[in-house]
Amino acid sequence: MTELIGPACALSPDVVLHLPGARRHCARVLADLRAGLTCVWLFPDAEVESDRADRAVEAVIHRLDDVVDVPRKETRSRTEPRTAAPDARDPWDAFAIEGASVARSSDDAFDIDDGFGDWDPFGPSGRANGSGPSAARPFGAAAAQYSDGPDTDVAVRIADSLNLHGDLVSELVTDPDRRAPVLVVRAWTEDPTAVSRLIRRFQAAVKEAGLKPGDRPRLLVPSRLQDLEADTVGLLDGTVSRSHWWWGVWGHLDTATVVADAIPLGGVGHAHDRMTPGKLVRHALRCETVVQVAGPDLGLAVKLADIWSGKLNDLAPALRECCAEPEAQGAHTRATSGAAYAPLPEQGLREAWSAGLVDRWEGQVRRSPRSGVATHGGPELDKLVWQAQNRVLLPLIDDARLGFIELLPRIAVRGVARLVDTYVRQSLRGANGSAADLASMELGELYDAAVHRDIDLTEVQFRRLRTLRLVRNKLAHRTPLDDALLQDLLDALASF
Repeated sequence: MTELIGPACALSPDVVLHLPGARRHCARVLADLRAGLTCVWLFPDAEVESDRADRAVEAVIHRLDDVVDVPRKETRSRTEPRTAAPDARDPWDAFAIEGASVARSSDDAFDIDDGFGDWDPFGPSGRANGSGPSAARPFGAAAAQYSDGPDTDVAVRIADSLNLHGDLVSELVTDPDRRAPVLVVRAWTEDPTAVSRLIRRFQAAVKEAGLKPGDRPRLLVPSRLQDLEADTVGLLDGTVSRSHWWWGVWGHLDTATVVADAIPLGGVGHAHDRMTPGKLVRHALRCETVVQVAGPDLGLAVKLADIWSGKLNDLAPALRECCAEPEAQGAHTRATSGAAYAPLPEQGLREAWSAGLVDRWEGQVRRSPRSGVATHGGPELDKLVWQAQNRVLLPLIDDARLGFIELLPRIAVRGVARLVDTYVRQSLRGANGSAADLASMELGELYDAAVHRDIDLTEVQFRRLRTLRLVRNKLAHRTPLDDALLQDLLDALASF
């Protein structure tokens, strides 16, 4: 398996081939292509610049049968169009306009461009046989002799790849052999107008032809927002086309996988550095805190994992060190209530999404700390740390609570029935107030029973119960633990 983290602590471009979120997203694009749909695939700028978008495209087209990867502009050798040398003419001749020869006969003296070409209302003119300068211009490889505009260049290169000599779209749609290739056009290497026109012509021709899904030629157009005309995606025809946005691709499992690769478990292979329960909990807290703080920003997760020591007092300075980039405009635009469940970023978030500062993650619209959110500590960072501690510590605290519950039949001073009747909430009691009801006692109720001497605890046990109760109350009130209280908790958990 390819390493997710490179030697320079950077995210490998091959990450898109291995993480479950990317594989799931690529599978949806592949399914639509196999269903005969043209796909426009929108990526944030960073995914394209890091080559991860290219790897995602390669992962999809590798699983298709008939693919034509359009030759890129910069690698294609072009032949300069051949044009006849212009006739010598008098610069004072009123009819010697650019690109036209001086009139040589009385019939040609007033042959100027009137906007109607060479149309003759009484029949075809002498030029209709294709020998004159107004003959129909072929579309395909020969079109370069007449036009090299941005609206034809990409189509010319596709036609060259397919050995077509007529109109690209028409020939593909009317192909008697019913060849249905997927034409891959990376919009970030093309002219936006050219790609947008090709998409519109392509989907209109396919729809008009009424082809079955299995007989349709298709386009796969991976792109950034700036690589297409503004209305291209919004005007896609849903019957023959789909848009896919690199939005909500990553989830908790993806970020956790990257962080686990960036923070190896200490003590592995070293007999002198045995992994104690406390070290395991600290490692889990460090990993989960990085996951929650970075969210869908995998690059930030890698940096923070490398810089942060794991101590909460050092988290805000480490985060500021990772987020030295300038804040992008639009990163603080407030999202609407349903934005986290939409299949694409809403209009107000798209600029920040393109910059990689906003994404959908675990049912929330998450803003990267690189946008200025949470980088200076405060409530936002506290919330993220609290979420991480909740996820790691609450199961351990509940296991410790159950450890005290198991002791109750032996340490209840006035019996189990009296303990249940006094401390267990009425709504949780059974019909007979049996010992089984003890399992529902909370840490606060256990602590009250210990204070009133209804259970007999040693001094060490009482201190541990008091710490567990304090930690549980703080987490219940959305307050993260500091380093000192965390150490007390680890000491309290050590005996269970």
